[in-house]
Amino acid sequence: VLNLNKSKLIVTPELLEQSQGKWEGLDRKSPHILEAIAEMKRQNIVFCAPEGESLDMVQKRAIAALEPYVEQAKQESIVKNRKITIVIFAHGGVIQSLLQYYLQSNMRDAWLIRQHNTAINEIILNEDGVSLVRVNDYGHLTFLISEETTHRDDNDKKNNRISKD
Repeated sequence: VLNLNKSKLIVTPELLEQSQGKWEGLDRKSPHILEAIAEMKRQNIVFCAPEGESLDMVQKRAIAALEPYVEQAKQESIVKNRKITIVIFAHGGVIQSLLQYYLQSNMRDAWLIRQHNTAINEIILNEDGVSLVRVNDYGHLTFLISEETTHRDDNDKKNNRISKD
């Protein structure tokens, strides 16, 4: 159990998963979705489902929400002469876009950063730049749940459902 000072807990809708708009819950194999997937691959980060969000939009809203806290942590770190930790709990797509942003990789490659449910990712931001410590670490789950459950996201893809999770 994590011992958190709940007075410092910030809940924000800006860290919610990408909105799939009118596509939420639809079958991925329906003709108009298959056609749109080809367009999605072509447009990549700027593509969005009807009334949904693009990857670019997701990243911009997440960064806009997070940056004030990152800057505050940097200042507090200087004043207190110690490292400050920020813990972020968010959906996989948001985490992927944040990792891509801070690691300054190509946004088109953000979805290559695999994220299992409850995975832990750790980056260090300091005067030397950004360092990746760990990514998609879900070892804390291995004693709690079966291998079958850890691959639920693979099963969701097999069932061809579009969801926020």
